[in-house]
Amino acid sequence: MRTQRLSLDELQVDDAAELFAATDSLEVGEFIGGAYSPSVQALRDRIARMRAGSGRDDELWLNYSVRVTDTGDLIGHLQASVHPEWAEVAWVFGRPWWGCGYATEAVTWLIESLPSVELWATVDPGNARSLRLLARLGFTATTVPPARDVQSFDDGDRVFVRMPV
Repeated sequence: MRTQRLSLDELQVDDAAELFAATDSLEVGEFIGGAYSPSVQALRDRIARMRAGSGRDDELWLNYSVRVTDTGDLIGHLQASVHPEWAEVAWVFGRPWWGCGYATEAVTWLIESLPSVELWATVDPGNARSLRLLARLGFTATTVPPARDVQSFDDGDRVFVRMPV
């Protein structure tokens, strides 16, 4: 799967070392409650759990590695928890690739690849970059707590929804 500048593939356990290297910075962890992962092994275990899925018939877990096509660098991770009438989306990108438009390009691809359902996302209110990204992609702020069982919601988060077009 490709966009203009990115290749997106199912996230694999073997991606853990590269994803860890890309996301291992204080800046990446600032708005997600700490480090994206404390170690490569912990990230391997996390990816293995994500690949196994929720075990629920009414929920599909999608997880993608994001690479810059020209260099092959793994720069981030996209995820969606898809339910029959809605989906929750999330992403994390390494600091060196912020401000390049990669998150916008990748999340746009993710949205377009999902069924036409309402989309939900949560963001720490201090994460100005993600707040701007959600606004660019047509998400609007909604009430807290979310109307859906959004798993990434933490107390204090801002909640956003994008209705099907």
